[in-house]
Amino acid sequence: MKPEEIPSWEPFLKRIPLFAGLSPEDLAKIAARLQPLSLPKGAALFREGDDPDAMYLLVAGQARRLSTRAGTESVVAFLGRGDVAGETGLLTGNPRTSTVRLDSTSEILKLPRKDFEAILREHPTILLHLSRTLAARLIAQTSGPARPGMDARLIVLDPALPRVDRALLGWALGREMSVQTRKKVLLVDLSVDPGSIARAAGLAPRSVGEEELRSANLRDPGAIGGLSQEHPDGPRILSVSPAALGGRMFGSLYPFLNALRGGYDFAVVVLPGGERGDVERAALSEADRVLMAGCDAMRPQFRHMETEVPALAPEPSRVLRLWIGDLEPEDAPLLIGAERVFIPWSESITAAFAASGKAYEALAAEKKALPAVSRLARRLGGIRVGLALGTGAALGHATIGVLKVLKREGVPVDVIAGTSMGSLIAGCYAAGYEPEEIEQLAVRIDKSWVYENLFWDLTVLRSGIFQGETLLRFIRTYLGSREFADMDIPFACVAADIETGEEVVLKSGRVAEAIRASCGLPIIFVPMKLNGRYLVDGGLVNPVPTRVLSDLGADIMLAVHLTMPAGERPHHAKPNKLLLQQAVTFETLRQVATPQLLKNPHIVDVFFNMIYTMEYEVATSRQEMAHVVMHPDLKGFSWTELHRAREIISAGERAAEEALPRIKALIPALRSSV
Repeated sequence: MKPEEIPSWEPFLKRIPLFAGLSPEDLAKIAARLQPLSLPKGAALFREGDDPDAMYLLVAGQARRLSTRAGTESVVAFLGRGDVAGETGLLTGNPRTSTVRLDSTSEILKLPRKDFEAILREHPTILLHLSRTLAARLIAQTSGPARPGMDARLIVLDPALPRVDRALLGWALGREMSVQTRKKVLLVDLSVDPGSIARAAGLAPRSVGEEELRSANLRDPGAIGGLSQEHPDGPRILSVSPAALGGRMFGSLYPFLNALRGGYDFAVVVLPGGERGDVERAALSEADRVLMAGCDAMRPQFRHMETEVPALAPEPSRVLRLWIGDLEPEDAPLLIGAERVFIPWSESITAAFAASGKAYEALAAEKKALPAVSRLARRLGGIRVGLALGTGAALGHATIGVLKVLKREGVPVDVIAGTSMGSLIAGCYAAGYEPEEIEQLAVRIDKSWVYENLFWDLTVLRSGIFQGETLLRFIRTYLGSREFADMDIPFACVAADIETGEEVVLKSGRVAEAIRASCGLPIIFVPMKLNGRYLVDGGLVNPVPTRVLSDLGADIMLAVHLTMPAGERPHHAKPNKLLLQQAVTFETLRQVATPQLLKNPHIVDVFFNMIYTMEYEVATSRQEMAHVVMHPDLKGFSWTELHRAREIISAGERAAEEALPRIKALIPALRSSV
């Protein structure tokens, strides 16, 4: 490093734990040995098996540490500003044990091995900091691979939307990212006419020009804060036109993007839409996550984006399609096979904003728009809440009580899964039914309803007593011909292949048929033939489908466990005294006169106690996957007592209320209300 450059690097070095406590003179000596590098996205600092020739300090940008096991490469850590890479090899002298690859154009400080050894001789205390760094890395690696998305700090929204909708969506997303995550969020408005997002947020825009960017020290993440505006709801807003970052300033674009990453937990960059110049293309290529937003009014532009943006984005898996408004039949082919999110939107939002100038109120007036943006924010922020509803026949009504409490307390449910009765209630919830509507449905089903409907479904006794057609028609009454892709929130249900014993997770195709399969209690219902398999009640293999939530993308997992051990289930009371010591009644005379053989448990009781004992053991062995398990007290209820829905729902409410402090402690937006 040149002598004149050393003073500009000293503030950065002071903040690195490795050099903590060193004097300015010592820092200057270390800085003199460092070699500044600027490397493009995708470059490897070193590869597994390489000779350890240097250590690297990440000044700006992002990288990932990769390790190969059994021929498969996996991410073990993400690196950002101030992190160190390559020091282990210098200490041990052994070949590199991992690969470090850059996720963005980055600024690096390289310290060759001979200079590293000289520094250690002069400053032995650095070894203490190295040992702490290595210990922390060992703990992180033993806790499992890094989760995808942990590095998604730079989010780029590329909208094919009308100008007003672009501003409203951009503001709503930035606000909800801040509110839901409770982290530092910067919303960057790259607009031809910068300031539209700030105006939507109710601020007088402050547009940042080329001269202000040129005079800012972009190596210091705090410099961006001085150029942005703070909103009372949390996010900061930076208004700057692409032209200010282009031309003579284009060379500073990558330090600018790295400063966004370095100074904030999340930076949401909203592009102007339309033609993409060098600045827009660079932002897309450097993004950790790309959101492509389209609507019916700008379908041709979205079609063009479908061909252009994925080629610019870092990886296809990091591109998420947003469709704003209703999806018309001719639009569906655009999104087939793509990862996508639908955000309900109507012209009434734009009209309400034009009349009042208040973006939040305009969005909140559309019943489903703001909740959909909130779910997207939690997804991007890595705090999606999932709820698993367990099996239990009539006992499944307790899950309705859980949903009522979660709604009342503002606890979000972003993904949901269910087994057996849990699949029916979860499916209705995912389709948009409110808990109170599901409750009204449940209380209408009494003994007379069962007799009038179910017993017309008797079939030839071969693989089940009832055909299950009545049950399927009942489910279709509320879910119609919906497919899983049509649900308001992601949903999956579990069934069991009765021929192979395999667990089958259903999350595509017709929802009603999938729920019928998941509810098909063996012997009672004929197995449902679906996709070439004969499927029965999923409670046999996965009574509380918590693991399915993880597959759906949940970060915070809540579960409702309804099964009980045999000793806690309702059963006929046994006399505590000898019959001869009891008062003479018809019941005591019946017990004396009844042969012992007829007092033994009925074959039906034996069968179902066997099933529920097995389900209890399976559910108990898997419930540790959930962050919070709610286990309602249902000792006084039987799985056949559909007519006691209100009482069972109340038991679910009590269990949810007891678990609320633990649930709220997991959700950033609710922690202050615990």
